[in-house]
Amino acid sequence: MIKINVIGKECPIPLNEFRKALRKAKVGEIIEIVGTHELSKGEIALAADETGQEILEIDEKNGVWRIVVKKVR
Repeated sequence: MIKINVIGKECPIPLNEFRKALRKAKVGEIIEIVGTHELSKGEIALAADETGQEILEIDEKNGVWRIVVKKVR
């Protein structure tokens, strides 16, 4: 599993970090990204969907969101 902590970081950093992790990940590997920038949450989910990855989970608690993605291609 690749874990990315971008709490307190604003765009484009969270999205760029997700994209870097996606390039490094092998097919079947899980990427978990945690952050606080609300716009980044939507952008990361959109990027995962547009590249055909499987979004396993999106949740948010106390202003901190977490997205879990499985690389499928």
